[in-house]
Amino acid sequence: MQSFFILGTQPEIGQAELASVIGTPTSVLEADEVLIVDGLDANLPALHAQLGGVVKTGLIYATAKDQGELLDVIQGLITALRPGDEKIKFGLSVYPGGHRGKLTAMRTQVEKMGMRLKRELQSGGRSCRLVTSKVPVLSSVIVRKQKLLEEGIEFCLFPREHDILIGVTESVQDFEEWSARDYGRPERHAKRGMLPPKLARMMINLSEGDPATHTLLDPFCGVGTVLSEAAALGYKQVIGSDIDEAATEATRTNLAWEFERSGITLEPKIIQTKVEAIGTFLAPESVDRVVTEVFLGQPRDGQEDRALLEQRMEQLEELYAETFRALAPVLTDDARVVIAIPAYVSGQEVIEASIAKKASLFGFQVVPFTHAEATKQGALRYGRDDQHVLRDIYRFRFSR
Repeated sequence: MQSFFILGTQPEIGQAELASVIGTPTSVLEADEVLIVDGLDANLPALHAQLGGVVKTGLIYATAKDQGELLDVIQGLITALRPGDEKIKFGLSVYPGGHRGKLTAMRTQVEKMGMRLKRELQSGGRSCRLVTSKVPVLSSVIVRKQKLLEEGIEFCLFPREHDILIGVTESVQDFEEWSARDYGRPERHAKRGMLPPKLARMMINLSEGDPATHTLLDPFCGVGTVLSEAAALGYKQVIGSDIDEAATEATRTNLAWEFERSGITLEPKIIQTKVEAIGTFLAPESVDRVVTEVFLGQPRDGQEDRALLEQRMEQLEELYAETFRALAPVLTDDARVVIAIPAYVSGQEVIEASIAKKASLFGFQVVPFTHAEATKQGALRYGRDDQHVLRDIYRFRFSR
């Protein structure tokens, strides 16, 4: 049976994350935020709980050649999947399937299709309720609050050129838990800038580590976001360091909060030090994975000219080079480093940090992201169109 994944607002990173966790999947369909794969034998809700970049998962149950056949097939699926005569709740979401014209047409008609299906079910003696939204897809919030996973069905429809794939949702992102992981933490330093927990989770997964055996280091730990997400994924050995005492104290506070609410038993190592001195505190060749966001530079107001931004980026590049130099002695051979680097928006152009060549001087080589559109230097870009500072996510392999 084929599985579908609805990716979040950063689909390229979400797709790369999924490939890092399950291996490169056999793709059946790739369209905008949709990925449909074949041959995946996995518990989708359990897999989804590990991921930061996936909004929904589900299984493809059938196809229909047109909208007329579609409603008959869905009605049959409701009978098969929710047998009996109890009241049934259902909803329809229309996602890209590769055919723009059909997508537009179905999205304008989705509520009418739902009402027609409701009438046909009622005429057959089945009590039912149609769950709708102001947009042609049901959000994770609606699916959860309406209990469609437990008490109903959400059908996800993917119009292709010659048919329509019909899927049934298996899991949706736990929006309440992610909100708690971000806004519920006791320490949040918004003015300093913070790595979003979902992005931290994705970056950890991109590192392809083994939580049971690998030691993970964040040498710019900030408020401990990476370490919290690593612990949630089951890492037994995590290390954080930061030059700022307030940051290390915030990390300790947030980790204590996370461990208490999640029942995690773990003794993290938190160090106050500049990254250049990290080797003073850690044994040689003792770290298998590094996941971190470096200093992104001075806060921007959007009025800086290109020359100033290029000057600032050159200064940061020297700091990043020193980071790679300092990390090399403490890393095991074949270690992975996933690192977020700033990219500055200047008008219609983006000023990137040139770090791949500098990193190679210390034994670090860029590891490409499979089936994901990367920048010229091999990074995945994270950010919105209205931001002045974007994040470029690199993955390196270290070897002596």
